[in-house]
Amino acid sequence: MDLISQINSILKKFETGDKFKSYKELQKIFKKNKDNNLIRYNLAVIQQNLNLNEEARINYNYLIKVEKNLKAMINLYNMDIIEANYYEALNTIENILKIKTIENVNKDKAFVLYKLNRIEESKKICIYYLKKNNKDLGFLSVIGQCLFHEKKYDEAIKIFVNILQIEPKNLSALNSLARTYHEKRERVKAEEYYLKALEINKLSFYLLNNIAGFYREESSYDKAIDYYKQALSVNPNNAYVYNNLAKIYFDINNHKEALENSFKALEMKKNDGDIQKTISFIYLKDHDFENGWKYFDGRLDLEDFREKNNYIKKLNKKLYRSITLNDKRGSFLVVREQGVGDEILYSSIYKDFLNDIHNTVIECDNRLLNLYKRSFPEYSEKFVSIGTITSDDQKFKKIDNVIYAGSLGRYYRKNIKDFKNNSFLKVDNKNFKEMQTKLSIYKKKYKIGLSWKSFNNQFARDKSLNLKDFNNIFSITDCDIFNLQYGDVKNEINSFNISNKNKLVNIRGLDLFNDFDGIASLLKSLDVFVTISNSTAHLAGALGVKTVLIKPENFAVFHYWNQKADTTPWYDSVKLIDKKDFFKNSDFLNNFLRV
Repeated sequence: MDLISQINSILKKFETGDKFKSYKELQKIFKKNKDNNLIRYNLAVIQQNLNLNEEARINYNYLIKVEKNLKAMINLYNMDIIEANYYEALNTIENILKIKTIENVNKDKAFVLYKLNRIEESKKICIYYLKKNNKDLGFLSVIGQCLFHEKKYDEAIKIFVNILQIEPKNLSALNSLARTYHEKRERVKAEEYYLKALEINKLSFYLLNNIAGFYREESSYDKAIDYYKQALSVNPNNAYVYNNLAKIYFDINNHKEALENSFKALEMKKNDGDIQKTISFIYLKDHDFENGWKYFDGRLDLEDFREKNNYIKKLNKKLYRSITLNDKRGSFLVVREQGVGDEILYSSIYKDFLNDIHNTVIECDNRLLNLYKRSFPEYSEKFVSIGTITSDDQKFKKIDNVIYAGSLGRYYRKNIKDFKNNSFLKVDNKNFKEMQTKLSIYKKKYKIGLSWKSFNNQFARDKSLNLKDFNNIFSITDCDIFNLQYGDVKNEINSFNISNKNKLVNIRGLDLFNDFDGIASLLKSLDVFVTISNSTAHLAGALGVKTVLIKPENFAVFHYWNQKADTTPWYDSVKLIDKKDFFKNSDFLNNFLRV
């Protein structure tokens, strides 16, 4: 049998029989014919099929280097899309389009641009091709997903319904409809479309994976586990499914199964940031901080972390990753985490770090600059506004090492005894006295602060509540209740106040988004602050304000609130309560006030 016939025979067996055995046979042939690029290409395709992605990448990259193999380039960027490496995928796509204009590659480019939040560019490509053929389902689908991203859910639904009118069994449209209805919190319709899609193809890996994720968010954990296991039966070596299973077991506090699945995933994808983040959260909840911080830096490789950091490539060139800190390593720049809440949380470690590392600059959100200078007076000159160093190439050249604020935990919070359990931010005395004057007209026995929404976060909706959910608090007659909710909530407050005897009070002139000194003064004036997980919750904890924090569902809770008890080592003034317990126990605050 000649070589071509041998290869074709093995490929046929791969499709119909023992895949791994067929792969080993082709490997043997390739070892004897390493200059044969046809064998190398087929070997890479099989490796990709078996989720041996690192091996496949090596072979694809070789073929691209020696012969600019377009098929290898297309397979490589498709692999990157599956792994959510969208920047890398876009780079390969651009290289293909320099060689040849291919409509399907442009379709994938539009999809990748959508994933990178470059919505207008994505839509422009889709509109160009849809003018030629307004029934091109691929471009219609990407347009629909762009509308979904823009929260134009009803318009997105029209697009997906249009696709189904052209092709009633289009799995992508059914899946997208399910996602859109779920985002609108129309659970029944979402489930209906997922199940319709699965009726068409019970072995669709991405559908099984998506419906499992849907059931996880609905807290139907048994169903979610079942569908993830079905996905593994279709694609048994998929690291992402093992990681998703780990997250569910973590949700239900089965940490043994969670770690087993996480490490299975990590064996398959050793440098995956999301898998490492899952492992870190498991260890951190168990207060195994040394192991937790060991994997925590995985977050730095996540797509959403990279997207929100304009200088990440520049910063990563000087990223400090040593397991110990050394003051002799030169100058250090501490850069903030993505959100203000996380920035406040990890600033609880700043004093420890500044005591040890003298040649340091800390960039911070402009709104926090005065708070930090006041709270750490001996180090006030160390704090600068965000961008002072990172956006100035000349100043950045003088920096030897970069550390993200969240990475300081590995050096200073190695065990539970390392947590200081005290307030570390200080209010401005003048501001505080002015706030006391403003509050002096309110004469009821207790002063309660209230915040009920989170914004600009993938879990924002799952963390947030509505004002009407707090009727039990407003029924307490001897309390004045003050608004501490930033964002566009004016209409909600006005509507609520019209129908309630006990009103939510706004402090006139207080900017609840930008004026952190004013917010701090109001918080310090309260008897108790009731909040969901948002940046104001962190500010209250850092100030030592007595706080009740309503935790979201497990899948949307972060490591600092996700504790086995009702306290967190990060802030000793914060009391944690699960959302379901908050709804069940209408008298919780009455009891809390009178303790």
